[in-house]
Amino acid sequence: MQNALNHNCIVPLYAQIVEQLKQDIESGEYMKAYREKHRPEIRRVIEGAKEADRQKQIAEAELSAEYGVSRITIRRAVEELVNQSLVEKRQGKGTFICAPKLTRQLDGPMSFTEMCAANGLKARAKLLDAGISSPSSLDVREALGLKEGESAVRIRRLRYAGDRPLVLEDNFYPLEYSYLLSIDLENDSIYRYLQQEKGIELRRTTMRLSIVRADVKLAKLLQVSRNTPQLEMKGRVIRLDGQTVHSSYQVGYGENFEFIVR
Repeated sequence: MQNALNHNCIVPLYAQIVEQLKQDIESGEYMKAYREKHRPEIRRVIEGAKEADRQKQIAEAELSAEYGVSRITIRRAVEELVNQSLVEKRQGKGTFICAPKLTRQLDGPMSFTEMCAANGLKARAKLLDAGISSPSSLDVREALGLKEGESAVRIRRLRYAGDRPLVLEDNFYPLEYSYLLSIDLENDSIYRYLQQEKGIELRRTTMRLSIVRADVKLAKLLQVSRNTPQLEMKGRVIRLDGQTVHSSYQVGYGENFEFIVR
């Protein structure tokens, strides 16, 4: 992190601080330095806390000491960072770095892995359930052309963007796709495997989007507060011949996400 100010410059000290903090926040250097300084505290947060608490915080007293300026100067710099949507003030909690916005296109089937790569993040998954089961949802049965009691391949995963749990996905595939149960479902991309290993070209049909509030179980998985608004996405992915590859259910993404529709 930079903390050298030019007291002879015509640029006000608070503006110099804004520019340095902006560079450090956008490059990740601020959080890197914060973790090094507060390693035991950060470890406690990561082991059991909500994602919002991990964005920890702009400490005005520390910045005042590091830059050798008054708290008033630091406060003015922080107010400018708030105006630029780089930090946010939370009543009674402090001033926090805003999580960066992520984007995803909705004009076709895009794997979670591809979406993360497009945002400069590494995708991974925690496998919650994988096997043969009978879908209880009528929508899923209709998407797969199943009668009640008939079986399908279910793959349920919690998807991470970097170290951040972002999406719960719960997809059902026809039994002919049971070979998916043998791949590395925590580290490999199912879409990559289908397209590159099996030569299946994917298409998305109509997708329904709605806002839901996280219940206790979902909040725990996504590490958000209960009742936090989340985006729920339901649809179907097909092959070029129109046959269903899988029913699609995702819930998550949260407020730091932008979708692009073309």
